[in-house]
Amino acid sequence: MAEDNAKAVGTAAPSPVPFKFWFWSQVFDLLRANGRFALGWLFAAFCVYQSSVAIRAFAGQATFASVTLKMLASATVRATLALSVSGFSIGLYVRERKQHQETRKRLAKRITDLELRLDPKRTSSNLTPEGLTRKEDA
Repeated sequence: MAEDNAKAVGTAAPSPVPFKFWFWSQVFDLLRANGRFALGWLFAAFCVYQSSVAIRAFAGQATFASVTLKMLASATVRATLALSVSGFSIGLYVRERKQHQETRKRLAKRITDLELRLDPKRTSSNLTPEGLTRKEDA
């Protein structure tokens, strides 16, 4: 019986994949690989399109909305730039802090194992794996 299975497996040639299945699998593979990038650009393009629709709607009309747009446009560039840089800096800080904590957490087990290998009688410092003090110490 094992020989029959071996012959059946050995003689069966793999059937070629139909072109339409191959094509759509390639399309979805590209979407999966580049989806986040494409979504970002699609969102930016949508924002530009919506802004152009709003500007065309208010073109040549003196309305409350056009006055509001003028007030927004007259905001100083210096203040806008300072807020943008501050927000960007805070975002980078939060991201870097999170990555640093994840790295400490990942490496803590290795360091603990090495320390115990050198000195099995070693006592714990009672720090968390992230390198922070315990809640009871606060």
